[in-house]
Amino acid sequence: MFSQGMKTLIWKTYLLKDVVFKKRVYAELQNITKSLEDDIFPKLQAREAIEASVEIMESGLKVSPLELLISASQEVSYFFRELGISKIEMDVILESNQIMDILKDVYAMKTISPLLLDGYKAHCAITRFTPATGDLSIKYNYCELDYSKAVRDIKEKSKIKDHRIFFQKAPQYGMLSCLLVIMLGLIYPYLPRQLSIALSIMIGVGTGILVFLGLQILGSLEYDKEYLEKRLKASRPILQDNESELTGEKK
Repeated sequence: MFSQGMKTLIWKTYLLKDVVFKKRVYAELQNITKSLEDDIFPKLQAREAIEASVEIMESGLKVSPLELLISASQEVSYFFRELGISKIEMDVILESNQIMDILKDVYAMKTISPLLLDGYKAHCAITRFTPATGDLSIKYNYCELDYSKAVRDIKEKSKIKDHRIFFQKAPQYGMLSCLLVIMLGLIYPYLPRQLSIALSIMIGVGTGILVFLGLQILGSLEYDKEYLEKRLKASRPILQDNESELTGEKK
């Protein structure tokens, strides 16, 4: 039995094949989804709309309720027709990369997968396809990212079990890292040339990995923060209505 990591690697490799052979279509779809996120979705959010309806037409993609038409090539229209998709219902808080990743998955599954019929959970969204009507539904769904899980696991395994564990460990690991770099710097001039080159490569790779992990964790934590802010913003009208009702009752 393959591990989850191996399954993910095989799936990513399979998707890469479609990306190579449909490079032109995917590039156009990327521009379309970027236009949705940057231009159209903000207008819908300003109107307090929750979702958008995108109808696939020969001349392009018609976005309602704004009734805007995004021009698209025949290749893009054929891309959706090949999948049997005539309309896409999607939440206006979706990001362009989410939509693109979902479309790539849908194409790879060719819409016949039971996952799409029952509700495919991936890329922080739930995607469902209805063959009878040709409707593809993409609903935003909060998901805990891998780096958020790692941070949560560290907290749960500590005695404190909250954010204080990171502040507590910061001086210790900061000092340890500092001493390690100083020691390497002191012995570096006395090492053979080949060993010094190998050591330089290791330090460079290690630094790159640390920066990558640090930014990934920061991005994951910011994603959680932004999700909570969206939830709080969405709940404010309800709270205000409740306050108004209570105020009215008291009067």
